[in-house]
Amino acid sequence: MTWTPFLFLGLGFLLIFLEFFLPGGIMGIAGAIFLIVSVVLFTMQSSSLVATVLYILGVVFLVLMLIRYALWRIRTGRAKGIFLSTVQEGYVASSFDKELIGKKGEALSDLKPSGHIVIEKKRYQAVAKVGYVVKGSKIEVIGGDGAHLIVKKIED
Repeated sequence: MTWTPFLFLGLGFLLIFLEFFLPGGIMGIAGAIFLIVSVVLFTMQSSSLVATVLYILGVVFLVLMLIRYALWRIRTGRAKGIFLSTVQEGYVASSFDKELIGKKGEALSDLKPSGHIVIEKKRYQAVAKVGYVVKGSKIEVIGGDGAHLIVKKIED
């Protein structure tokens, strides 16, 4: 009996372990192929059915333990892979000033439904909640979406 099946077995385990930390799936597929080749070579070299069955069961058990170990490393943060170890907030292109909600101002342009408003001498983009707001109308900020303020017309 040669060491060739065990060499393929070790390479297969290594490639499957690396698959958890490198993207693409190629390492995992190659590792599975190496494990299959290892089992085939062992079966060809062994004359005992019991030894072959024990080898296959051992390979399956060790693969499960390897997967468990790799997942444990990822969960506990001990793995140094290509992923970030810190939590990230999602990218926000722009947002409205929440302190403007409830403030009153004036429409600088017709809001049909979007346009510009002025609040405390500062210009903002706005969207009318309902309908058409004529230039010069008094408005109140009721919310926001992205960089736009959502406004409603104040009846005089």
